[in-house]
Amino acid sequence: MTEPRTSSPSVHRSSRIESLDVLRGLALFGIVVVNAWFFSFPIMDAAGQVDIDASGMDSAAIFVVTAFFQFKFISIFSVLFGFGIAMQRSRLIERTGRAAGFLARRMMILAMFGLLHALGLWFGDILFQYAIVGMLMILLIQIPSGIRLALGIVCLAVSMLAALGFGLLAMIPSAVVEDPDLTLQGFAAMQAANFDPASPIWINAEIAAVRDGPFADAFMFRAVTWIFATLLFFFAYGWHVLGLVLVGSWFHDVGLLDPDRRWLLRRLAIWGVAIGLPAEMLIAFARLSGDLEIGLRSAMDAVHDLTSAVLALGIIGVVGLACASRRMPLANGLASVGRMSLSAYLLESVLFVGFVSFWGLGQFNEHGPAALFLASIIVYSLVATACIVWQRRFKLGPLEWIWRWGSYLRRP
Repeated sequence: MTEPRTSSPSVHRSSRIESLDVLRGLALFGIVVVNAWFFSFPIMDAAGQVDIDASGMDSAAIFVVTAFFQFKFISIFSVLFGFGIAMQRSRLIERTGRAAGFLARRMMILAMFGLLHALGLWFGDILFQYAIVGMLMILLIQIPSGIRLALGIVCLAVSMLAALGFGLLAMIPSAVVEDPDLTLQGFAAMQAANFDPASPIWINAEIAAVRDGPFADAFMFRAVTWIFATLLFFFAYGWHVLGLVLVGSWFHDVGLLDPDRRWLLRRLAIWGVAIGLPAEMLIAFARLSGDLEIGLRSAMDAVHDLTSAVLALGIIGVVGLACASRRMPLANGLASVGRMSLSAYLLESVLFVGFVSFWGLGQFNEHGPAALFLASIIVYSLVATACIVWQRRFKLGPLEWIWRWGSYLRRP
């Protein structure tokens, strides 16, 4: 095991921050590509897109998203979140001797942003859950680095078991509703569907609420689905996030992005890509090849939970090396997005929800995976352009400015 080291926050600060910003910017691209399905389809249809009878460009898009995007970039963001918490704490301890109050304020503000995002715009918010993990990290960050790494690995193992268990739940037969009333809307439809998002009653009403309104029905589906998603986070993939946040804090302590630790980045790049990429491609191909037996699919979900994290670490290694050698394509644009990651993340939601919702273009459930892949590229391009233009005049993004003010209790 690599021994932890104490890195002065003033040493190599600019290159380290540049690498983190580029990685954050890249992660936000991957996240919007995956989220496009969840913006644009009923929740259960979005979760099962790899199983549809697709052909041509849609089939290719499903393979690309599943193999190269799904769960990889949220994994990268989790590692960066843990790295950032550890970096902020070390700098604050060096300057002031304390950090818990600052970190607690920072996470409470993040949680408020998350609640506003989830209830006001889109159920798939991740900020609130990250804030809860961040609060937990205020305690865990005080544990010795090696133990944190071990805890992270244990959390990833628990996440694999959760993925397996939730997959096996599909063996429980769903209640079949004879002659479902597809005219029901809003809360009445939820009740008739027994609050089952897979029910045709629920799906039909969800499509109508998001695409046609009214606001009350859209809010009801958004709020209830957010509650389901939050519970799923704490019982399932939240372990994946917490595990990688812990791993990210360990990466900070061992100086992953220091110039004399490029051998560690090189190992991540080689082994992460060599193991994770072929595994993820095989899993994506198997999912597209036809209906899978529930037990086999559940086992693949568990393996996917791990190999997606392995590939994410490989991407971190590749990008870290490219940034260190000044050979990272589009580095400046990605870094601009990364420096405004909170504002950029929420702007992605505003643009995509505007594209699909009744108050915008009303395109919910109207387009296939290939069109949504293209839409995600367009949305990210608009967001990146906005970030670049904004930073020509301002140092901080608008929401980063508010976040910093609340965290430091003084005007930036």
